[in-house]
Amino acid sequence: MKNVKVFGLSLDPDEREESIFSKFSNINSETSNDDPYDTVSTKLKDSQEIKFNKIGKIPVESWLIPKPKKEDMFMVSVDNLVAFIDSDGCREYAVKVKEFVKNNVLPDTPLMIGVDHSGTGGCIEALSEKYGKNNLSVVMLDSHFDGILPTQRLKLIQHDIEFNPNTKFSKDDPYLYNRIDSYNADSFLYFLLNEKIILPKNLFVLGVSDYPPNSAKDARDPRIREYYEFYKKFEEDGVTILPKNRLKANFEMSLKKVFEKIKTPYLYISVDIDIGSRQALNGARFLDYLGLEESEIYKIIDGIVKYANEKKIEIVGADVMEIDQSKAGQKLGKTNDKTYDISLEVIKRIFR
Repeated sequence: MKNVKVFGLSLDPDEREESIFSKFSNINSETSNDDPYDTVSTKLKDSQEIKFNKIGKIPVESWLIPKPKKEDMFMVSVDNLVAFIDSDGCREYAVKVKEFVKNNVLPDTPLMIGVDHSGTGGCIEALSEKYGKNNLSVVMLDSHFDGILPTQRLKLIQHDIEFNPNTKFSKDDPYLYNRIDSYNADSFLYFLLNEKIILPKNLFVLGVSDYPPNSAKDARDPRIREYYEFYKKFEEDGVTILPKNRLKANFEMSLKKVFEKIKTPYLYISVDIDIGSRQALNGARFLDYLGLEESEIYKIIDGIVKYANEKKIEIVGADVMEIDQSKAGQKLGKTNDKTYDISLEVIKRIFR
């Protein structure tokens, strides 16, 4: 029987004002959802092949979780969250995840349920050390490619401010300039690759919507060209990035080509729940892109698991991250949001 140890990471250092407003709403709400780990893990059921052991949550400072303690709300501000991110606070928590997995999970299989995707880096690093970077592949479902440094992402935002009359950003926002290239939910893959924790040929990111168009290569603005070159360099180094539009154009063949590149004996599966944003669900922290349909998400997971079984590749860990508890499971018209249901089904299909 496979022993899967389930744990949570409720780190949520989102600096956006809407996220801060959500935290204030959460502490004053009697009906606010529980932490994603609490909600999902309690519904996991053992099977003849899989035993789910719930081992709790990695401690996170109150002001950095979705529903802080009232006495800690004075810490929740844009200034403090920016300072946390720019001082590599997310990396500190990724290290905590790594140590937690090494000390409390291994040699069993880790399953993390939580919020900030940067925590995945710690889980991957622990497994890379155990199995060897040559032996571990990572398959990630994500609407964003989380290898983009802040300076690169901010250049796009600054361009948007200058040329998009309907931009949602403000040129007077001081935090859109002169930021540190920190380890965070948008960039952790860059650091895992740069620090050789995982190999480029063993990283597969599926369903991304921020893939630059070919026209960006010859854009007049150097910021757009630089972003294009930065993004494409990952592919040149061997990372497999499958954009959502290319995936949907030829679903079966696109997946087949990706799976055939997985050659390692061990595999980690990471699911950023925004892979289904505004299509299958609305309970993701970031809803800026239209994601995949629910059936398409399951088709990818089933394909990965089928290929792994055929090739005798062992799934040695997984996570479901970026869940927004203030939106997940909430009433949407006549129905409820399906974020938690889909998260649960994804886990069942990975560990069947």
